[in-house]
Amino acid sequence: MGDPSVEAEFTRTLQRLKRRGCNLLLVGGVSDGVLTAASRKLLGDASERRYRLVVLAGMARADGSRLPGDDAEGAARVVTHGTQPRGADDVTADLAKRHVDDDIGELGSAISETITTFGDEGDGLNPGELRVCLDSLDSLLSRYDGPVVRQFLGIVTGQIRGANGMGHVVLPYDYEHETVQEFAPLFDAVIEYRVDGGGQERWHFTRRDLQSPWLPV
Repeated sequence: MGDPSVEAEFTRTLQRLKRRGCNLLLVGGVSDGVLTAASRKLLGDASERRYRLVVLAGMARADGSRLPGDDAEGAARVVTHGTQPRGADDVTADLAKRHVDDDIGELGSAISETITTFGDEGDGLNPGELRVCLDSLDSLLSRYDGPVVRQFLGIVTGQIRGANGMGHVVLPYDYEHETVQEFAPLFDAVIEYRVDGGGQERWHFTRRDLQSPWLPV
């Protein structure tokens, strides 16, 4: 990574976020394949026990495309909002799914209820067991005013952090984009992606003067 002190601080910061719960903003003007690979990585290896929730807001993709393969060791739920996913019956026939039409308050309730259900099913969630993906913030902003989306994110990220979970929200804009800079303070870190070398990521910690070098996805 370069400077050993920076590498050590980066590692400690990541470990601390995983223990206490965190929310990440994934950004970059990259192909959907790069962001899909990033989401799968953050949702955790399929062999590990995880409680995964994928929220597709306005995305027409197959609703299991973010999940890391066979989820037999944990639990997975999908909540869709706006556009119904394509190919859902073929890809995720065994997933528990819920569709919310056009109310961001109802979407927040669906997310909250699912997280609560996970906690009840697992007799409480251990740090890092809850993993949540929201794809995408761009779609929500096309439907609702910024302050409404900000309030929604505040509630959802608060519940994820309260469950010591790891949540990530996709926003396919360049890091310097004004929308990224506007919403970045709501998250513990922003992960910036680029296509060089088959896909690379760089972490920006929003509450600390700390940035990683470019790393392979």
